[in-house]
Parts: sequence; C-alpha cells; structure tokens
Amino acid sequence: MGRGGRGVGAGALFVMTVVTLALLPHASGRPVAAAGPLSIEVTSSGDAAGSGAVCPDPAKCTLRKAIETVNADASADPYTITFKLSTFPASNPVTISIASSQLPVVSRPKVTIDASPAGIILDGTALAGALDGLRLTGGAASVRGLRIRKFGGACLAVSGAGSTIGGDSGTGQGNRLGDCGVGLRLGGQAMTVRGNAIGFAPKADDAAPVTTGILVTARDSEIGGDDIPAVQANIIGNAAVGVKVGDGQPPDFTGLIVSRNVIGRTAAGSAAPGGVGVLLSQRSSGTRVARNVIANATIAGIQVAGDSAAVPVTRNTLVGNVFSGIGGLSVDLGADGIRNANDPGDGDAGPNNLLNYAVITRATQQRVEGSAGPSCGGCKVELYLAAHSDGGDYGGGPVPVPLATADAGGAFAFDVPPVIPGQWLTALVTDATGNTSEFGPGVRVGAGVIQCGNLELKPGWNLVGYFSETAPLDARVPGDERGRIRAVYRLNNGTLEYTRWLRDTPLGRTLTTVETGQAYWFLVDEALTLPAGFSLTVPLPLPLKAGWNAFVYFGGTADVRDALASIEGKYSELYRYTNSAEEGWDTWGAADTPAWARGFSEIEACGTYFVKLTADATLLPLQP
Repeated sequence: MGRGGRGVGAGALFVMTVVTLALLPHASGRPVAAAGPLSIEVTSSGDAAGSGAVCPDPAKCTLRKAIETVNADASADPYTITFKLSTFPASNPVTISIASSQLPVVSRPKVTIDASPAGIILDGTALAGALDGLRLTGGAASVRGLRIRKFGGACLAVSGAGSTIGGDSGTGQGNRLGDCGVGLRLGGQAMTVRGNAIGFAPKADDAAPVTTGILVTARDSEIGGDDIPAVQANIIGNAAVGVKVGDGQPPDFTGLIVSRNVIGRTAAGSAAPGGVGVLLSQRSSGTRVARNVIANATIAGIQVAGDSAAVPVTRNTLVGNVFSGIGGLSVDLGADGIRNANDPGDGDAGPNNLLNYAVITRATQQRVEGSAGPSCGGCKVELYLAAHSDGGDYGGGPVPVPLATADAGGAFAFDVPPVIPGQWLTALVTDATGNTSEFGPGVRVGAGVIQCGNLELKPGWNLVGYFSETAPLDARVPGDERGRIRAVYRLNNGTLEYTRWLRDTPLGRTLTTVETGQAYWFLVDEALTLPAGFSLTVPLPLPLKAGWNAFVYFGGTADVRDALASIEGKYSELYRYTNSAEEGWDTWGAADTPAWARGFSEIEACGTYFVKLTADATLLPLQP
C-alpha cells in the first residue's frame, strides 16, 4: 500500500505541476496549454521594443512589441492584436509616432489587427525614405479601424493571401489612410478590401493626398464588391491614381473586381479630385470595373494602358460606372487622351483589343438605334446619358440609363428608353470575351419628327425656306393667287450670285421653279401666308460649298455649335435674317466669338441661315 500510495502522491504532484505551468505566461505572452483564438492588447502609445516594452502588460505593451510577440508564436491559432480603450479613446485618437525604425513585418498567418473600437493613428513623419507603415505578409490577415499617415512608401502593405482590409465603415472597421506614397498596396491573392477611406486625414475628410490610392498586383481580389451596402464602399480621393491594377512586373494575373467604390469624392459627396480614377496596366488582364462612382478626375475616368514590351492589357469589362466631372475621356483605351478611331472589321489589337465604339445613328424617345459593327455579333451594348455642354463632346461624365442594355448582332436598338428630347446619349460595347470599348460620340435625343408649317411672309424682304411642293414659276408664285410676291431670289451656293424671278417683267428671269426645302428671298408687297407642309423623321444632310451658302436646317433645334458640329472648323461666319418690321441681320460669328457679340445662340428647325465655308462640306443636322 505504501508503494502504491507513493505512486499516487507522485502522480498528484505531477498534475499540480502541469496546472501551475499552464497558468504561467509563456515567453510569447500566451498560455502554454491554451488552445483556440489568442489575443494581445496594446496598452502603450510608445514605440519601444526590447526591454522597454512588455507584452502582455497593463501599461507597457507597445504595438512594436505586440507584433514581435505575435511573430514569435509558432502555433497556427488565429491571433488578434487589439488596443486598450482607456489608452486609445475613440473620441480622441492617440498618435503612435514610429520613430526608432520601420515597424516589424507581421509575418505570422491568421493575424487580425483590430483598432475599430479605439482611436489610434500611426504616424511615420519621423522616418526618412520610402518606407511602408504597417506590413503584413501572413495569409488570412485582417486589418480594421487603423488610421495611418505620413509614410513615404505605402501606409498599409498586405501580401498574405486571403486577407481582409477594412469592413463596415459605420462601425469603424474601415481604415483611414493618407499622406503616403501609396494608400494601400496589395500583393496577395484573393483579398477583400471594403469600407476604407484613402487620401483623407485621420479625423476628417480634409485632403491627405496619395500618389496611388490602392495598388493591386495579385489575382482574384475584390476592391469593394458587387452586392455590398454603402457603408462598405471604399472612398478614395485626392489621389493621382485612385486604383491602379498591375505594376508592370510578372507574374500575369487576372480575376480582379473593382466594384461599388467612390473615387474622387468624399463620403459626404464633395469633390476630392485626382488625376485618373482607375488605371489598368501590365501585367493584369480580365479586371471587372463595375458600378463605381468616378468623379473629378482631371485626366481620365478609367484608363487601360497601352501595350508595353508587347504585353497588352485586355479582357477588362467596364460597365455600369457613373462618371462625373471628368477632364478627359471617361474611358481611355491606350491612355493617350484621344478617342481611338473605329477601324473596318475591328481587326486591330492593343488595350482591350481596341474594340470599336458604338455608333448611335438615331435617338428619339421611342427608339434608339445604332451599330457596334458587323464583327461584333453578340456584343452587349450599354446606353448612357452624356453630361453634354453646349458645343462640346459628351465629355464630363456618362451615367448609365437604367434597363438599357442590348445584345447586338452588329446593329442594336433600345425601344422606349427612359430618355427625353434634348438629352444626349452615348454607349459602351462589351464583346463576348469581356473587352469594353471607349465611349462613342454623343448624340442628341430628338422628339422623332419636325414639322415645317405655313410660311408667314411680311411686307418687304423675307429669307425663308420653301416647304410646299416643287412647282414652276409662271406669272404668279404658287399659292399667291393675288400676286403679292414681287420677286424671288435664290443664292447659288459657293458664290454671291443669284438666280431670280420678277413678277412685273419676264426680262432677266433666270429662276424657273421653286423647290421644296430650298432657301429663297421673297420680296412681298403686303403680308400673306403661303400654305405649306413639310415633315421629317430623320435629319436631311446638306452639301455646302466653299464660300457663302443659304440653307434651311432640317434637324433638331440646338445650340449653334452642336447643330453645326459636322462642319466644325470649316465655317467662319453665320447669319440669319429677321423677317419683321425691324428686319435685319443677326450674326453668330466664328466658334470663338464671345457670347455677348452673338445675335442668336440656336439653330432652329426649319430656320434659314447664311453661312460662309472655308471648304466644301456636308452638314449633318441633329436628329429631329
């Protein structure tokens, strides 16, 4: 029995010893026998390491020491670094100045750094050079609620696969990154980035510029997300490039989603301007940029870089984005600032295969028609409202038209689109392999028809279009039974010579007919109305000659610069004649004539005008 008793006593002593050891701190700061998730709390705002810091400790655990402690743990358990609220109150964020050296890399996998309940600012002002702020290389990492600023490299650099940056900004999970070379650099695959504010100050939406907001160099990540709520959108502003995909270095990668982000604005909607909203470059491909707000970009909304070292950037799908206040092209294939010309057969290569843009040929409330080209069967066409300024291209910012997409067999059509006359439209084409085109030229929405009615002629000279049927001129002008029209003159376009018909004498008559749709001078003894009727559902092209031309405008009423856009640069003077008691000429002048010197601003449907051309040209009026 005694021997057995000694055995039992020794066993009991052994068990007690194990229990005691289990309660002692391990050198890493975790219990030896503990299992499952681990955590460590930062309790000091200093930057000491080594003997100057202790983790865990109620007052001496610095962030630097916490990272060293976490890295020293060899287990595979998830580990969380949190921040003591009494040291880092959310209402009054406390700054940790990184002064001694760059923070150590968080190399252990499954590490979460969660500052979302606290208020903490990492500041790199004291560090020289292009050093990064916080770096994580272990997989499945997570970073929430940090405010990082003043680092010459990236504020935050994460390269571990499957990591999550940010979260719900409404609960403080998003990170605020600014005054760094790069806000967020992502080098690992399958990452999720949500709810972050980049390019802004730690405590407010004041500008804290970055060169690049988010730089992505690995595959299959989500910047934002297709179905996220607004509180999970990334807000990126004050950045030369909002989101850049690719850094020119191998390996090739694909599968990135940039969706539902706000670029170029604050969370409150005010301007936070930058240069390029989204830049897709080598060696990426197959990125989907969808449903973002891209605003206040002085260079371009979305750029797809031109070929470099024979490497193109292709299969990038750019759909559903809202553009506003864009200084250059909203979508720029080649990053060259110019809309690439469509080529027959669309056989060229380059960024997004330089897919031909859509050409809208007719736009009314009832139907919008156009062509994506005969080689684009099965392409998808999206219709956009264009932020058009008088006399400009669509520019500024297209906005998707709801429920307006069509699969094209070359030609496409939208029936009863939600548009109104006077708006301008453009379109994007995406082919079956995911390449999206640039925007085509803007087209004005018409009512669908113009109706030129009776001619009201005043005593004296009248410059008008003739809208009745073509008829011979005999003793009377057709419709003028009482003979009140004394003379009819028609300008021979390109010259200052006239053919004429005179009521009172056949001598000198060189004009024998009046033709539908032509411009004439009528000299009238007393007021009369010539019954007429002329309607068009499509614009009527007009060939014009170098020199002076009189013409009737058969198209939709619009600003002079828009109405005459098809002859831009080929006309120098424009006049209209006022048929009234105060008859006389109104001038519009050249395109650069100041507004105060112009007697009129619009070309009106069925109106008659004089224009001086510097070269032969064909006027293509706007859709009626």
